[in-house]
Amino acid sequence: MIRIAAVDDELHVLERFERMVSDVKELELCGLFETGKEFLDYIKEHPLDAVFLDIEMPGFNGLQLSGQILDINENIDIIFVTAFNQYAIEAFELQVMDYILKPLTEERLAKTVSRLLKKKKPAAQSGKPFIQCFDDFEVYLNGEALTWKNSKAKELLAFLVHKRGVPVSWEKIADALWPDYDFEKAQTNFHATTYLLRKRLAEAGISQILENRRGNYRIKTDQVDCDIYQLEDMVKSNQLNTKEAFRLLELLEQKGYLETSGYEWAQPKAAELIEMHRRVVAEQNN
Repeated sequence: MIRIAAVDDELHVLERFERMVSDVKELELCGLFETGKEFLDYIKEHPLDAVFLDIEMPGFNGLQLSGQILDINENIDIIFVTAFNQYAIEAFELQVMDYILKPLTEERLAKTVSRLLKKKKPAAQSGKPFIQCFDDFEVYLNGEALTWKNSKAKELLAFLVHKRGVPVSWEKIADALWPDYDFEKAQTNFHATTYLLRKRLAEAGISQILENRRGNYRIKTDQVDCDIYQLEDMVKSNQLNTKEAFRLLELLEQKGYLETSGYEWAQPKAAELIEMHRRVVAEQNN
């Protein structure tokens, strides 16, 4: 059985949806909600597999709401059901399970159910990922670099790695990644990008590395291995007379910190690391 719910501000739409899914044996309808807030409160206590979500709703835009849903349960599949087709591109970029134009028909519902049934379960958790910050930002899992369909999702992860476990609000993240956007557009982009990042990490089986508490996001540093973390720890503990320390210092000198990625927010730290490298080399030569 696929546990589902529906969110729509029009009661008659929800009632029609309830009648339509009542005869679908693969579906278990767990709730109907007229507001996004009611639904968010519900899923904090009740697991679901999928939600049929309207986009145009008072108070909550469905595109923004999707990000908050994934903050609570990253494995929920989102199916947008809307009377407006202008959101199709944004929904596609979010990689939602499905995008349905109203009115929902039994035939169209059957296609969505088929897609839900065919969907693979999230990958089992693997070992710690290795995160590379020298040269270009990459995430390696079992020796293979993760591929990214969305560059901003990758940059968001890089920014959180850059902050090394310090919780960061969405406003600060948006200011770094979208400095020229107005508040509303930055918020929309943040939620969409967070959705994509969580989906990618879940697919790779490493969703445990990302934490969100009270709207603050951070990397759980004990769940990853990272070249810059290793070097900084060696410098802090004055353990630089090793082959590994020499290798990391050489990488920093030759490759730079996130140099190929071109992230502007990384430039101040890159300059600090260059100065640190000069200081360490000078001390070793004395």
